[in-house]
Amino acid sequence: MTPQKQEQNNPMFHYFQMEDLVPQDHILRQIDKLVDFSFIRDAVKDCYCPDNGRPGVDPELVIRMLLIGYLYNVSENRLCQEVTMHAEKRLFCHMTSFEDKVPDRSTVNKLRNHKWATSGLFQIIMQRIVQQCIDAGLVSGRHLSVDGTQIRANASVKSIEPIEPPVSLDEYLTGIGFTGDTGAADDTSHMPSHPQDRDFHGERFTNEIHRSTTDPDARLYKKSKGKEASLSYIGNNLIDTKSRVILDTKATLATGTAEREAALAMVDTLETYTFSDEPSTLAGDTGYGSGDFIADLLDRGMVPHIPLRAGSQPESIPTWKNKTNYAHIQAKRDKKVREAKARNFARFISATAHFKLSQKLRKRNEHLFAEAKQNHGMERARYRGLYPLQEQLYLTASVQNLKRLVSFMRRKKAGVQSQIFEKGASGSLLSPFLLWINHFTNTIATFLHECISNFTGKQKYFHIYWVLSSSLYHKPFNACQV
Repeated sequence: MTPQKQEQNNPMFHYFQMEDLVPQDHILRQIDKLVDFSFIRDAVKDCYCPDNGRPGVDPELVIRMLLIGYLYNVSENRLCQEVTMHAEKRLFCHMTSFEDKVPDRSTVNKLRNHKWATSGLFQIIMQRIVQQCIDAGLVSGRHLSVDGTQIRANASVKSIEPIEPPVSLDEYLTGIGFTGDTGAADDTSHMPSHPQDRDFHGERFTNEIHRSTTDPDARLYKKSKGKEASLSYIGNNLIDTKSRVILDTKATLATGTAEREAALAMVDTLETYTFSDEPSTLAGDTGYGSGDFIADLLDRGMVPHIPLRAGSQPESIPTWKNKTNYAHIQAKRDKKVREAKARNFARFISATAHFKLSQKLRKRNEHLFAEAKQNHGMERARYRGLYPLQEQLYLTASVQNLKRLVSFMRRKKAGVQSQIFEKGASGSLLSPFLLWINHFTNTIATFLHECISNFTGKQKYFHIYWVLSSSLYHKPFNACQV
């Protein structure tokens, strides 16, 4: 029978439960079960007046919305529309029906940029999630890795202008007593009317004398040779190498020493966590292989698994024939001795198998950067300024850690690891296979030499065939049967 067009029925009332619309294994359901966000109200209570003004928007609702936005890489404007339309997002935000009002984008923006700007809320959220990963047994904290990545600023190169001096040219010339004609200096008729009309050919930009008028915190930077310089920041991650959980993240200006300075600052924040094992090693690339950085790590009790910028040959500890009574000269000498000893220690460590394994697993940090840029919008800064970028890094790292935690708890609940070891020991899962492998290898090792040495011609090949076939069927046999 020919199918007929289904008539649209628009009932006045709809009867359903929000719980029935969302699958039980949805990632937002899993996150909601694992993480308790009730601490957010206590973290921002000092930002509100307790007895004056109109009631504010629930801060936990706003944070849940922001996490959804970073998890699915949507803008704040699009986020408010998504939460309005989709049941799983409303359920994660603890909205029991479609009639609950979603906060406006301007409200979310003002809370994030103004009211909560000094509360440190986003750092607290990330630290709570990391501590929950530690308590769940996901993070051991023994072997760490650090790395940095370039993040393009939310500004165009065409916004770069020379830094304005503190006084104008006329005031400066008047101050030094110059009385000549300054009309040529004030002539700006040749300047283009729009920044897009400027001709940058032959003009050289430097961070010392140029700044972006759109984002003054951004710096011209290129990660490696052969690439163009662009307005950028540097995002730094300190991770637990085994679990790929981000322990701390830091946004810095794009300078030559930013990655090493940020690494030491992130290592110092590890005291806020209670690890099962004390952090012992830190892996990094050659960019961290300076003597002063390695010496600072050794002072903090961590073993550096970092390749040196200097050569692999041990160097002699510097000595001086004459003593000095000047404190600043003695300080420079002590610094040289300290760095030379640190480099020699790093050379000794680089010859061990643990160093090679750490360097191999260090690439997991780069995998996290690739995930954040491809799936969570970290390739480009969402907002302008260093502090908003730090907020973006905290929330991006939080959703990445939540994904690791959900996956770990799902595997733990399924009991995959315990099932493998327990059934393997009891002989119900792995024992037959392992016994077959063990019997096969032992049979080959024991009788192959006897087959070749004691038999000749067709009898030898027939004996080898009997050995292999008996091993395949797991049957005991005697060599005298041939």
